Amino acid sequence: MALVIGNNNYSNATPLRNAIHDAEDLTSKLQQLGFEVTMLQDASLNAGRGAVRDFTRGLHPGDTSLFYYSGHGLQIGGENYIVPVEFNPDAGGSNVATVCLPTSEVRGLMEKSGSQLNILILDACRNNPFGSGAARGLALMEAELGTCVALATGPGQTASDNPAERNGLFTRHLLEEMGRPGQSLEALLHRVKQQVFDISKGKQRPWSFVDVVGDFYFAGEDPSFIPSAQASTLVERGKVEFVSGRLEDAARTFDSAIRIDPENPFCYNALGAVRARLRQPSIAVGLYSRAIELRPDYAAAYFNRGVAYYNAARYELALQDFSWAVDQEPFDPRSLDLRGKTHLALRSHESALADFDRALQLDPTDATAFAGRGRVYFRQGHYSDSIRELTQALALKVEADTLDSRSQAYRAVHQSAQADADARRAALLRSRR
Repeated sequence: MALVIGNNNYSNATPLRNAIHDAEDLTSKLQQLGFEVTMLQDASLNAGRGAVRDFTRGLHPGDTSLFYYSGHGLQIGGENYIVPVEFNPDAGGSNVATVCLPTSEVRGLMEKSGSQLNILILDACRNNPFGSGAARGLALMEAELGTCVALATGPGQTASDNPAERNGLFTRHLLEEMGRPGQSLEALLHRVKQQVFDISKGKQRPWSFVDVVGDFYFAGEDPSFIPSAQASTLVERGKVEFVSGRLEDAARTFDSAIRIDPENPFCYNALGAVRARLRQPSIAVGLYSRAIELRPDYAAAYFNRGVAYYNAARYELALQDFSWAVDQEPFDPRSLDLRGKTHLALRSHESALADFDRALQLDPTDATAFAGRGRVYFRQGHYSDSIRELTQALALKVEADTLDSRSQAYRAVHQSAQADADARRAALLRSRR
C-alpha cells in the first residue's frame, strides 16, 4: 500500500518543475511492483492530512506501507514539515507547526497501524523560499523497529529539483534502482546515496535510517522477511510486543523465531535489542555478535553492539564498532556522536572534539554534539567555552544530563546561583520520568 504526494504549484513561492513528475512516475513504478497506490497532486494541508489518515486507517498487520512526498519541506526545531501548496509565511505570523504537516505525524500513524514494514521517503527541501526561521536542509529522523526513513538530503543541504530532466535528482535514481532485481531495500538506498553524492559532487547527500527485521526487495526476490512463514508470524508479533513495551513477551517470541529459523541474523539482532532494553548488555552483545557472524555487513547489528559495549563501559570494543559504523555511513551524525562520547570516556579529548565537530558540520542542530563539545571543554578546563556549548545544546533539547554538566561548569567558575538552578531543574526533570 502506498500514498504518494507531489506538490509543484505553491501560492507564495516559485513553482517547482518536477515534484508532480516524481509523484506520477513513482506511482507508475510502484503499481508495476504490486503496490496499491493513492496519489495526490498539489495537496493542501487538509487534503494531505486527510489522505494520510485514510491511508493509515486502511493498513493491516502484515502490510508493507510506503509514504512518498516530493515538494518543499522545512526543518524547524529538529522537526521536518511537509509544506502544503497554500502555505503563506506572511499570513499574520502563522506558526509553521500549525499550517504545515509534521512528518512525525505521518510516521507515527504508519507505525501505529501495525503494518509489518513502513517506508517513509521525503524528496523535499528543494530550497526554502519561505524564510520562516527554518534551518537549512532536513533534520535526521529516527523511528521504531520495522520502519525505514529515507531523505533526499540531510542537514545543511538542499535537494536538486534537477530542472533539466523530468525527475528530481534523488527520485531519478530511486526510480532506476527500484526496478533492479535482487537488491534489498538497504542496499538500494545505499546505492542511491552514492550515485546522488557523486553526481552532485558532494553537494547533496541522501540519508536513510533502516531498522527492519530481514530484507525487503522491490523486485526480483521474495519480499517476505524470513523464509519460514511460522517464524515470520512470530517476528511480526515480537515487533508489536517490543514497541508496546512488553519486553519479556517479545524476548520469548523472538527466541521462538530463532529456534524455528536459527540461521537468520535479523532475529538475533531483534532479540539483542530486547535484551539491551531489559538491561542485559552481555546477552545483547552475544546476540548482536551472532547476527554479525551470520551477516558480516549488518550495519544495524554493529551499531547496536557498539551501544551495548558502551553501556557496559567496554569502551575499546565500542570504539571499534562505532568506527566501523562511521566508515559505512560517514554522513550519519549519530555514529559520530557515539564515537565522540566513547573517545570522551577514554579521555581522548581531541579525537572526541573532532567527531563532535564533524557531526555538527553534518547537522547544525545536533544537541548531542554541542553537549559533547561542552563536556570536552570542561575536561580541558575551558569552563566558559563549556558553558557556551552546553547552553547551545539546551536551547535545542533540554536534558537532565546536560543541565548537570552545565551546573558543574557554572560551579567551576563560582556562579553558584546558576549552578544550583540547573541542578534543581535536572532533578525536576528526572522526577517527572
